[in-house]
Amino acid sequence: MLVDDHQVLRDGLRLLLESEPDLAVVGEAATGQRAVELVASISPDVAIVDLGLPDISGIEVTRQLKQQMPLMKVVVLSMHSSKEFVINAIEAGADGYVPKSTTHESLLDAIRTVHAGERYLHPVAATALIATYVEEGTSEEIRFQDLTEREQEVFRLSAMGFTSREIGDKLIISPKTVDTYRQRAFEKLEIEHRSEMVRFAVKLGILDNLKD
Repeated sequence: MLVDDHQVLRDGLRLLLESEPDLAVVGEAATGQRAVELVASISPDVAIVDLGLPDISGIEVTRQLKQQMPLMKVVVLSMHSSKEFVINAIEAGADGYVPKSTTHESLLDAIRTVHAGERYLHPVAATALIATYVEEGTSEEIRFQDLTEREQEVFRLSAMGFTSREIGDKLIISPKTVDTYRQRAFEKLEIEHRSEMVRFAVKLGILDNLKD
């Protein structure tokens, strides 16, 4: 299914895709609302969605399409390739991201790759995404280094699953003192739940470093 408000672009995509023996266009939509209405009746395997739609953003369309048909794959085809657009598309459920400036071969690769059950990120989009995670990792590492040595020790051991009593025995402090250090670490790192603590620890490799 093609979702783009430009008729000329849809016509070009249709010619490209239908020249391939394993691909066929089963429906087209010029607006996001039309795409959401159409998808249930045609059940496409893959939807190619433009982000710059006139009524609903392509991000929201992607989210709604995936809610309706979780098994359907969505490839975002956009003139934007900055990290904000890529991240928002992936978080909305997009399986692939391809800039409009790319080659026809890249788009065909994207369609076949997501249809096979894998994700496809054009190198430009992948670079933007990787840069974001590097920035986040650096930021979180700096925040962790702001903790005192004792807060770091308690945080590491807590992330590994040790109880306050077990941590107290290891560090020769009382369980109540352990709780105080953990709470201070949580406040400094802006963490509220244990699940957030574990994700933070995994992202920084804290658990691996401790095991080593």
